[in-house]
Formats: sequence, structure tokens, C-alpha cells
Amino acid sequence: MQEKIKSLISKDNSMGDMAISLLLVLLVLITRLPFTSKFLYEWDSVNFALALDKYDILLHQPQPPGYILFVGLGKVLNQIIHDANTTLIFMSILFSALTVILLYFLGKQLFSRNIAITGAIILIFSPIFWFYGEIATIYPSEAFLAMLIAYTSYQAFKGRKIFFYLSSLALGLAGGFRQDLIPFMFPLWLFCLFYPERDYKQMMKRMITAFGVLAASILLWLVPSIILAGGLESYLSAGGHFSASFKTSSVIFGALPSNHLLMDGMLASWLMIGLGFIGGILILLFVFTRRKTILNSKILKNPKFIFMSLWILPSFLFLVFIPLSKPGYTLTFLPALTLILGYVFINFSRDIGLKFNISSKSVCSAILIIYIVLNSFYFLYPYNLNEESTWETQISNMNSTEKIILGVDMFFMYNNEKIVINDRNMDWHLEIIENLSNLNPNNTQIIIRDIIREDQGFSWRKAMYQLPEYDVYYLFDSDNSQLKSNKLNNQVSYSYGKNHTSTSSQSSVLEIPINSSTEKIVWIMDDRSQFFQELQSQIEIKTIQLPNGLNVYYSDVKDKKMDLEIGGFIFRTVNSSN
Repeated sequence: MQEKIKSLISKDNSMGDMAISLLLVLLVLITRLPFTSKFLYEWDSVNFALALDKYDILLHQPQPPGYILFVGLGKVLNQIIHDANTTLIFMSILFSALTVILLYFLGKQLFSRNIAITGAIILIFSPIFWFYGEIATIYPSEAFLAMLIAYTSYQAFKGRKIFFYLSSLALGLAGGFRQDLIPFMFPLWLFCLFYPERDYKQMMKRMITAFGVLAASILLWLVPSIILAGGLESYLSAGGHFSASFKTSSVIFGALPSNHLLMDGMLASWLMIGLGFIGGILILLFVFTRRKTILNSKILKNPKFIFMSLWILPSFLFLVFIPLSKPGYTLTFLPALTLILGYVFINFSRDIGLKFNISSKSVCSAILIIYIVLNSFYFLYPYNLNEESTWETQISNMNSTEKIILGVDMFFMYNNEKIVINDRNMDWHLEIIENLSNLNPNNTQIIIRDIIREDQGFSWRKAMYQLPEYDVYYLFDSDNSQLKSNKLNNQVSYSYGKNHTSTSSQSSVLEIPINSSTEKIVWIMDDRSQFFQELQSQIEIKTIQLPNGLNVYYSDVKDKKMDLEIGGFIFRTVNSSN
């Protein structure tokens, strides 16, 4: 009879877990599907889209280190969907749903079902997690794989032998999606595999086996990545831009202290947004009021406390000391923070319930509803800061108001309106250019410079993808490379794109060939830059104002022979076979 009762309880739990999982997935779909982006959202989105057709990290298809398993999965799905943006967004939503499900099951085992449900709902309505679930990006997969490593490692910690191998496999294969997951999640994996073991011989045996599985799973994606890059040297050199980018953000690598502090300030704001403003405040309040309990030696030695710390701290500390420029990097440990926030919600609700003699479930439901309403308002309200004015303007040319707007935009604005505005901006640019060319790509060339906000502006990468039959150039010099990892000194470079292929060149002086068949040149530039002023003094430039306040500039060059030199670039008419 006792066994039968246990069986029925277990069955009920399984059915309950399945029902909760389905409801959580439904909630993800309801909150994501109506708000997805129409166009590839950012520069990296185009890189991934191009990689679905042709994988080549030397051409940044995608950007190094290549994310070969992510692209491979995308290629398979794109054979069914046949649209790169839709495929990548489908993957974002899929990984978002899977992350939430794993968070529920792990939270249930670590704490309780109520905390697990609360943490999962908090994550669904986290503005940062929500934002990245709407666009073509890789970061939701990072959240899922971090969850997968944490979940399988915890099962291994509990003594489930099959997960000893599965956690090692998950950690190794995760690198084929995001390489940073291996060092960030390695301490947690190591702790879970070897903490319970006290026998030295058994520990050595486990270590050899675990590292063998880990190494084999890493080689499964690393060897093909190296081969496809043309060899180890090419593969390593292609990824050199990462260390160069640290020079602009980390004081450890020579960045200005002010730059480093600015980036850390951005990280703090992203975490507050990621947790929902009420969530961040509650965690800080909880830590302050329970600081003596938390710092108790018994708590510090508690395996669950160590587990959560090893999940959060490696990637968090990396971002503190070597800041990176996107809130998507926080998704490695944001699920862990939302689980902690679920724990905080439940405990605060219990304390309030006891103090005022009311149901703690009612209190928690009220707090959770307030959290959902506030975050939904933040994410869905169509509030526009007019940040478009900063998209194609260099920071050095901005006035004080524009710098404040840019700062607020980069610190705090990660909502649906940002996606909508980006889509509208793309629509307007494409419509203007197609009208100017009369839908004839052979008579119009596009030249782009001064894009500061490459995620939202009409960047070269977006232009060459959305207008593949046009000649599209991106001009790059010492003046507009100040915030780039590959700063140019006394040289210029350009990138050229056509038919979804690209080339680049760098020298002290470069020629931009203007085809003899070209009738119009479209200039996407900051009209306050010295470059634009020099250009305007040598050729007539006409202006078309977009509804968002941005301008598209163009010149009529039909039957004109061009020979202009501006800022190290020579615009010269050449014979064309078109």
C-alpha cells in the first residue's frame, strides 16, 4: 500500500510538472510572438544570417569564434523556414522556452515548487530576457545552455551517475554555441562532480573520465571550426578582435578609468532592468536585512549557496573587470538571479503574511502581479526618447542633450518600442533608396559612414544584406574608429558588399570606384562631421528627411565624371560594364 501511495504521488507530481511546463511555454509564446522584429535587428544578426548560407568566420559569417553548433542548428531549421530572420527569431523563442522549463525543474529541486514557479515567471517577464527573445540573436541560447549545464551538473551532484557524463558533454558542446560558457560554467561543473567524492582513487578516476568526455565534446566542434577557418593560425588570428576590444573598455588592458566605470555603470543598469526594477531593489533589501544570516559560516558552506555562487560569480566578475558592450552577456547568470529573486519573493511574502496575519500566497501573488504589470508596462509602452538622432552622429559631434539621450538609451532602453523603431527605420531607408534608384541597383551606389549605433542605424552590414544587388561601401578612418577595437592610425579602410559577399581594404589612401552607370550616390552620414562638410563643399548633396528626424543624403552624378579626394578616400569614376 505504501509503495502504491508513493507511485500515485509521483504520478501526480509528474502530471503537475507537465502542466506547469506547458503553461510556462504558453506564457513565453504569448509574450513573444506578437512583438518579434521584422528585420534583422543588429550587425551580428546579419552575420548569423549570412552564415546560414555560407559559413566563413574570416568573412565574419558569423563573427569569430564562429559559434558553429548554433549556426549548424540554424542551417537545419532554415531548410524548413526559408527565411534567416524568422529562423533566428524562432531559435530565440525556442531557447527562451527551454530555459524557463529547465529553470522550473532546477528551482523545484534546489528550493521548492513555489519558488521554481515564481522564478520562472520572473524570468519570462524580465525585460532583458524578453527583449532578446524577440530578435535574431544568439543570447537566448547562452541562457539555455548555462541552464542545461547547471541542471545536469546538479543531477550529478545528487549522485545520478548518467548525469556525470551528460554534464561533461553539455559543458563541452556548449562551447560550440558560446565559447565563454566553458570557462564561466567550469567551476560549477567541477564542484558538482567532485564535491561529494571523498575517496582519492575514485576522485582521480572520475576526473580522468570527466575530462575525457569534456575534451572529446570540445573537439567535436573545435576541429571542424579550425578546418573551416583554414587552419589553427587563421582561426586564432580571426578572433584577435576580442582582446583588442578590451582596450576600449577595461582598465586592465589600458582603457581609461572613466571608460571602465562607465561600462560597469551600464552593467549595473542592465542587471536592474534584467531583474525588473522592483526585483533588483528587493534583492538588495533582502541582502541588507539578512546580511548577518547570509554571512553565517554555515550558510557560506551550504552546498546550495556554493552552487549558486559558482554559477553567478565567474561571468559576473568577468563583466565587472573586463566589461562588454551588450546586456545579452548577462544571460549566462540572469536565470540564477531570477531564481534567487523567486526565493526572495516567497520569503518576503511569508514574513509579511505572518506580520499582518494574511495568506503568504496572496501576498506573493500580489507582489508577482505588480512585478509583471510594471515590467510589461516598461517593455510594451511605446515610449520614444527620439534616440534616432544619435544613430548616425559621432559622439564628438553630439550636443549635451544628445549625449544624455544616448546614455539613457544605452543604459535603460531595452523594450519593444526599440525594436519597432528599428524596423521602421529600416523600412524607410529601404523605401527611399529603392525609390531613388527606380528599383535599378545598377544606377545607385550606397556609401555609409559614421554609424555609432550599429545595432539600430542603417549600418553597412544591414544595407549589404537587405539590398544585395547594390554596391554598398562602409568608410572607416581614424576619426570614426575611436570607439572601435581596431582603431586606425593614419590609415583608412573600406568594406564593400554585394550579393551577400564582402571584401575589405586598408591603406593610407583608398579609391572608391564610382561606376560610369551610376546615376545617384546615397550618403548615410553624420552631417556635422568634418568628412561630410568637405564632401558637401565638392559635390552637390540633396536631403530627404525621414519621419524619425534622420536624413538620407544623395547626389545626382549621371553623366558626371567624379574625381574627389576626401579624408584619404578618392571617389573616382571608372568604366562599368553594367
